[in-house]
Amino acid sequence: MLSTETDWNIDRALADDLVKVLDRDDQAGLYTLLIGEIATPVTITLERRSSSNATAYTVSHAIKTPALAEPHRANVQSDANPERALRRAIRGLTSYYRLAVDAGHSPSGDWLIPTEELGPKPKYDAVGHRIS
Repeated sequence: MLSTETDWNIDRALADDLVKVLDRDDQAGLYTLLIGEIATPVTITLERRSSSNATAYTVSHAIKTPALAEPHRANVQSDANPERALRRAIRGLTSYYRLAVDAGHSPSGDWLIPTEELGPKPKYDAVGHRIS
């Protein structure tokens, strides 16, 4: 596990055997990639927040594998620096992809759902029960 900000760089954040980078613009904070065997491109956008000195990210698609009850969308979509935010966004997709494949499911383009189609994030109570 990487422990300090100096351990990170964009190349390392993108280094994942399930990620194929189609396009990247480090200056603009735009990354287009493929996840595993899915042919749908995913775009990750990074934005530095001056008010909190953190980097927020958005992901064009959520992942919903047969092993998940609902699409995965991160609760916290930021991190201390651009590299860590990018890595967090990527892991939010690749970790669930790996779990599904390890459980015997074949990758499918249906696993990626454009985030604009999902509507607002569900809300949960203090013990983790969905309330909306």
